[in-house]
Amino acid sequence: MGRTLARLLDVGLGLIEPLSGDRPWITSLRGRALVDAGEYERAILYLHTRLDQHPEAPWLHFHAGRAAQAKGLAHQARTRFAHAAALAPGEPTFRFALGYALRQEGLLDAAAREYAIALQAVPGEPRILFNLGIVERERSRLEAAQQCFEEVLARWPRDVRALYTLGVCAYERRDLYRARRALERVLELDRKHHKAHYQLALIHLDEQDVEAARAALRTALKLQPSYAPGHYALARTFLEQDAQRARHHLREALLGHPPVLRAHLDLGRLYEQAGSLEKARSEYLLYRRHFPDRRQDWIAGRLAAIDAALEGG
Repeated sequence: MGRTLARLLDVGLGLIEPLSGDRPWITSLRGRALVDAGEYERAILYLHTRLDQHPEAPWLHFHAGRAAQAKGLAHQARTRFAHAAALAPGEPTFRFALGYALRQEGLLDAAAREYAIALQAVPGEPRILFNLGIVERERSRLEAAQQCFEEVLARWPRDVRALYTLGVCAYERRDLYRARRALERVLELDRKHHKAHYQLALIHLDEQDVEAARAALRTALKLQPSYAPGHYALARTFLEQDAQRARHHLREALLGHPPVLRAHLDLGRLYEQAGSLEKARSEYLLYRRHFPDRRQDWIAGRLAAIDAALEGG
């Protein structure tokens, strides 16, 4: 429900509750109203007090979990959802919420199991399938993930999120034809979807069509100038031809969101090639700080060579 309606409902139930006696359904409804109104701390305090009186009321646990989740209390949210699911094993809402909480904590196998149980109760439910697809992708089970997104789109063919994620998943599987179709469909529905332009650019790069890739990346960056992966991909297309432009986009890749920290390595190489050894050294050190388990022998070799050159004057 909307926040305004939820606030009004909370006020009304607050007046009715003392007169109606101990009625769990009123308690549950008021707990939901508090959460929907954004009154998360009040909801937690209210529901925890009521749970002392009704420890076996699954919806009270569920709404307490929602409030905890909204406050960033991941473990508490998972515990509440687990209680709700244990008390009402056949309720898919609780399984879905528990699966989402488990995924937030990185417990992907457990999350997948909860989503699968939820789907037994409501086969083909698109929201559950979509979230299961996300988990399967994060588990590197790309074929299973793609199947989930395909099933979502069979029910909701205009779902941009499912189309986009299908495109990304198909690209990761190297199914470029399906990836292109999905991403182009995203842009038919939403021309301002900058990430779809970016993903199409990656396909163009795989196909060695650099100009098409640059055009797609420029479109993505026009729509979202701070999109760091777009800057990084565009920089990579200029490394051999235009070092100055490449450096510009690499710096933007480090400043934008989400920052592409591996750009430090490319910047270091460009600075070293240009003879800016102090700057190159700084970039290599930053790369090593962010990625202590990658390319360490190569980085050590470059730093040694730079130090020798600087000492030699």
